[in-house]
Amino acid sequence: MTGKNAIKHCVVSLIVLLVGGSLAVAQPFTRRSSQMQHDGLKKTVEIANFRIGGKYDLSDPSKWENGGEGGVTLESLGAGKLHTAYIAIGNPRRNAAGEITNAVVINSYYSGDSTDMYEQWVKGAALSGGVPIIGPGRPIDTDRYYVIMVDPLGTWGASKPSDGLGIKFPQYSYYDMVQANYRMLHDELKVARVALVTGVSMGGTQTYVWGVMHPEYIGALMPIGGTTQSDAEDPVGNWTFQLMTAAIQADPVWQSTKGDYYSLPKEKHPVPGLAFGWSVLGLTGYDFAYRTSQNFASVQPEVFYWDPPNEKAGSSVTNRAKLYDAVDLVMRNRVGETYNINPYLGRIQARTLVMHITNDLWLNFKLAERAVDRVPGADLIAEESPVAHYGVFSIVNHRKNDPKFVAFMDDVASLDRAQQYIDKNYRVPGVATNIEPTKSFWKNFVTYPYPVKYATAKDKRGTSWQIGYMDEYAGNDKDPKVLVIIHGKGAFGGHYGNIMQYALRSGLRVIVPDLPHYGMSGPGNLDKSPARTMQEMREVIYDLVVNQLGVKKAYYLGHSLGGQFVMGYALTWPDAVQGLALEAPSGLEEYPRDITIAKDKKVRLFDPAFDHDFDKWKQTWDQTGILAAEIARPEQAIRDFFYFKKRDPETGAVTAAKSGYFFRDSEYARFHTEQRVGLTKGNPKELEQWCNVFIYDIYTIGAELQQDDPKNLYERLTQIKAPIFLAFGDKEPFIPTPAFNGLTDLGRDVITPFMTRMNNAGNRPILKIYPETGHFIHTDNPVEFPVDVVEFVNTGTVATSSPVGTDRMIKGAVVSALPVAPTPAGAAPTAGLNK
Repeated sequence: MTGKNAIKHCVVSLIVLLVGGSLAVAQPFTRRSSQMQHDGLKKTVEIANFRIGGKYDLSDPSKWENGGEGGVTLESLGAGKLHTAYIAIGNPRRNAAGEITNAVVINSYYSGDSTDMYEQWVKGAALSGGVPIIGPGRPIDTDRYYVIMVDPLGTWGASKPSDGLGIKFPQYSYYDMVQANYRMLHDELKVARVALVTGVSMGGTQTYVWGVMHPEYIGALMPIGGTTQSDAEDPVGNWTFQLMTAAIQADPVWQSTKGDYYSLPKEKHPVPGLAFGWSVLGLTGYDFAYRTSQNFASVQPEVFYWDPPNEKAGSSVTNRAKLYDAVDLVMRNRVGETYNINPYLGRIQARTLVMHITNDLWLNFKLAERAVDRVPGADLIAEESPVAHYGVFSIVNHRKNDPKFVAFMDDVASLDRAQQYIDKNYRVPGVATNIEPTKSFWKNFVTYPYPVKYATAKDKRGTSWQIGYMDEYAGNDKDPKVLVIIHGKGAFGGHYGNIMQYALRSGLRVIVPDLPHYGMSGPGNLDKSPARTMQEMREVIYDLVVNQLGVKKAYYLGHSLGGQFVMGYALTWPDAVQGLALEAPSGLEEYPRDITIAKDKKVRLFDPAFDHDFDKWKQTWDQTGILAAEIARPEQAIRDFFYFKKRDPETGAVTAAKSGYFFRDSEYARFHTEQRVGLTKGNPKELEQWCNVFIYDIYTIGAELQQDDPKNLYERLTQIKAPIFLAFGDKEPFIPTPAFNGLTDLGRDVITPFMTRMNNAGNRPILKIYPETGHFIHTDNPVEFPVDVVEFVNTGTVATSSPVGTDRMIKGAVVSALPVAPTPAGAAPTAGLNK
C-alpha cells in the first residue's frame, strides 16, 4: 500500500468509524422481535407527539389523551415519533362506521412481545401446555374475535431506550404503556370497543391498568399472574427487581459509563451485568422446592459468575443477556418502583376474572386475593404450578373447562354480541362524596347511568306526581321492542343500569321510572303523604309509559316489590304487556291481617284503613320499632347489612348474617350501598321520605295479599296470559316471609305452588335458579341475568342452566359459608321485609 493510499485508507476508516459511531446511537441495538420467525407478522404504528413520563389524573382522561401531563415527547429529543407494534389474527367485525367491535387485546410480559405471545398461545408452545389457546374453536376463539397481541412501550417492537436515546429516554410508566397502545387501537386500528383484555405476568399487570384507565372501553378483563402494586407495599417483588437492577449496574462498563455506553460496540456493552440480573430472576422464577429438586449441574448455566469455572457455568444467562439491552431493562424495572393502582381498582367496570399461581414468588398470591376483593364483581381462579410463576402461560389450558372460566368466557361472548349499538348517553353511576344536606341529595349528588327526565303523571284519584325516569334507545328501528324496568322496595331506577346497558346494546328501547317517593321521584313529591297504594303507583306508571310516552305494548321486568307491581299491572292492562320478567318477586305468598310482633301480642298491621292515612299507619307500625330504627341506622350498620354481615356491638366482631343484599361485590352493589349511606348525610327531609316509604311499602305489598280476601292479587295470578320468566337466587334471604305467615321454604312454599297453578292455567313460566345468588340477582350476576332478560324479550326463551349451575348439579349443591354480614338495627320483623 502506497503512502497516499494508506492515508486515504486511514481517512476512509476514520470516516467509517465516525459515521458508524453516530449510527450506533441512531440505530437500534436490539432487534424489533423476540421470536424472529414471526417478525413478518408484526406491524408498526407511529403516534405523534405522545408525552412520556407525565402525570395521569384518572378523573380527567382529556388531560392525558396524548400521554401524561408534563411528559416529554420523543420528537423533542430528536428521536422521531413514538412507535408501537402488534400482531393481529382472527376476524374483525365492524360497525356501520367501519370500527372494530370484537377485539381481544393480549398484553405481553416482561421479557417478551407480541411474537412471544404468538409463539406461546397461537402456536402452542410447551410452556403453555403444548396446545394453542388462541385460534379457531380455542378458548380465545379467532372465529369470534379479532385478537391483537401488542408490544408494550419499552420492549422489542415499541419505542425503547436501545432504539438510540439510551439513558436520555424518558422514564415511562405503566400508564404510558397502556395509553400508547390505546392510541394505537383506538386511533390507528379503529377499535371502537374491546371485548377482552388479558395478558400474563407484566401483561397481567397492564391488564389491570387498562381497567382503571379506560373502564368504559372494555367489556372484560382477565389478568393472569399480574399485580396491582409493585412499589414498597410489595417488598418482596420490589426487592427482587431492585436486586436485578443493582446486578446490572454492578457491571464495570455501566459503572465507568454511568449507563451511557452506546458509543461502544455492542459486544462491549454491560452484558455480564445483564447476565447477573437474569440470574437473580432465575433463582426465584421457579419456587424453591422445585429448584431444590434439581442437581447443580442442571442449574449451573443459570448461575452467574464473574469468572465462570467452566464453559457451561452461566452460559444460559449470558446468551440471554446478549439479546437485551441494559438500559431497556433498568427502565423497565423502574416502572414498578412507584406503581400502585389499589386506590383506583373500584373504577373497573369490566367483567373481571383474575387467574393466579398460588406459589408465585414474584407476584404474591395474597396480593392477588386482595386485588380481587377491590375489583367490583371480580372472580378468582388459582392453582399451584410446578414451574411457579411460569405457570401463568398454561393456566388457561389447565382451567379451560373450569365452570368459572367457562361462565366468564360466556359472559365475554354475551357482552361482545351486545354491540349492535353504542349507548352514547351512558355515564358512570355514582354518589358524590361532598354531600350537602341543604340541597337535594338525589338531584345534586347521585348520578344515574343515563340522563333523568321528568314528567307529571296522575293516579285515578287525581293526584299528580313528579316522576323521574330514564328513557333510552340507541337504534334506528321505528318500532323497537321496549323493556320497562320497575325497581324494588328501597331500590331506585339507576340501580338497574347494567340491565339497561346490555338491553340497549342489544337493540331494545328501555324505560326505567322511579316509583312515587323513590329516587328521582322523591324530591318533587316531598309534600305528598307516603300512604299510597300499589295500584295507584301502577296507575301513575301506566299514565307515564302508555299515555305520555306512547308505548302501547312492552315487556316489563319487575324486581322484588316491582315483581308484584308488574303482575298486578298485567292483570289490570293485559293488552299493554307482552311479557313479564320477575326477579325475586314478592306477590307469590299470602299474609294474615293480624301479625304477632312480640310474645302474645298481635297487631293488625294490614288494616285497609292505612291505604291513605299515614298517621294511622304510623301509630300501629311504630309498635314494631322498625321505622325509627331505619331512620337511625348508622353508616357501618348499612354497610354491614348490605353484605350479609353481623357486628357484635360490644366486641366489634363480624360474623355471617342470614339477611343482606349482595353476595358479590359489583359496581351496582357499591352504587346502591353508597346511595343508602349518602342518604344519611344528605337532605333530612329526603332521608325521612325514603325511610317512610321503605317501611310503609311493606304494607303496600301485604295489603294486596290478604288471606281473607278471595280476590287478592295472589288468587288472581292465574289470569295472567303474558309469558313469564321467573328468576330466583338459590340463597334468597327475604322470600318467603316467615315473620308474617310462617312460610320458610322458597321452593316448596312459593315457587312450586306458583309454577303448578300457572301450569294448570296453561301459562307455565320459564324458571331459572341462579347459584350462589341472593335477592339482587342483577348485581350478584351482572352479566348473566341481563343476558337472560334480553333473550327472553327477543326470543321468548332463557338458557336455564349455566356452567356453574351445571357443575353444582353434577357435584351436588354444596352450601358454603355465608359471607360475613350484621343484622340490621331494629326489631326482629325487619329480617324478612326488605323486598
